[in-house]
Amino acid sequence: MFIYNFNIQQENKTKIIAQEISKICKKGDILAVSGGMGAGKTTFIRYFIKKISKAKNVPSPSYNIILPYESKHSIIYHMDAWRLKSHDEALSLGITEIFNDAIFLIEWAEKIKVILPDNCLNILIKNINNKKFLEIEGNETWKKRLK
Repeated sequence: MFIYNFNIQQENKTKIIAQEISKICKKGDILAVSGGMGAGKTTFIRYFIKKISKAKNVPSPSYNIILPYESKHSIIYHMDAWRLKSHDEALSLGITEIFNDAIFLIEWAEKIKVILPDNCLNILIKNINNKKFLEIEGNETWKKRLK
């Protein structure tokens, strides 16, 4: 496992990181995005999706729970687990059956962590002493891909 930390005080840094990660993602990749309310999870995902799809508007899927987007290489699913009451509810949506068929971006991923595979790229956005940080954690395969 590895951990990279970035100071993302300026939103442009979030944009750059999201866009760079989007360039290396492929079908079967899962990004588990976590952080407090208003941390910037949707902002990160919005930049990611806009970079590799033709989507002009990327709303938070809070009420829909999952929204699909098309890219050149894969379907992208943007999921917001905030309203889910348990990981069983996420399982009932059938998400684990389509993990290998798409790029999956999950906000509030900590709510369903128990059903996520070990090879997720974990992204944590946090505020410490009024400074914003983005932490990326993943396995050795992700480390090689992110270089």
